[in-house]
Amino acid sequence: MSEKDFIAKNLKIKQKAVFDMGELYKVMYRWFSRNNYDFQEKEYFETAMGEGTKKLEIGWYGARKISDYVKFHINVKFLIIGLKNAEVQVGNIKRKANEGDLEMRFDAIIEKDYDSKFENSPVTKFFREFYDKFIIRSRLEGYEDQLHEEVYELMAEIKSFLNLFKFQEIRKD
Repeated sequence: MSEKDFIAKNLKIKQKAVFDMGELYKVMYRWFSRNNYDFQEKEYFETAMGEGTKKLEIGWYGARKISDYVKFHINVKFLIIGLKNAEVQVGNIKRKANEGDLEMRFDAIIEKDYDSKFENSPVTKFFREFYDKFIIRSRLEGYEDQLHEEVYELMAEIKSFLNLFKFQEIRKD
């Protein structure tokens, strides 16, 4: 079985925001694509709350092979409560947008021996532990730093996107 180490767990962006949900998806999709992650939306639950609002729970899971031994994972969980339609005035143009309480949680995980090549016997398992601790230890530490930077870069890009809407006039439907 592979070994997974959390580099960051439950990092959070929380904001009552006006934003464009479709554009948020595009920002995140572009980031994952640009950084060579394969990702999937594995969870999507939508619940009507009344008065035209809804609750969304969404789970995105991204993975990227770094080597034949190491894989990065970035998991993002969205929780949006009270999501409703809104309009934003940009100059003389009105744009459709969304409004709601947005919470996003991020986990960053390094998975070692993701193909379980070293799990055949206790001897190979011992060699894997030896390999991790003494042979590639500094490389693994570099990978941890790299993944840490990547998850914070993704969060910064999302925060920048959400802050764009703070500076525009808002008219609710």
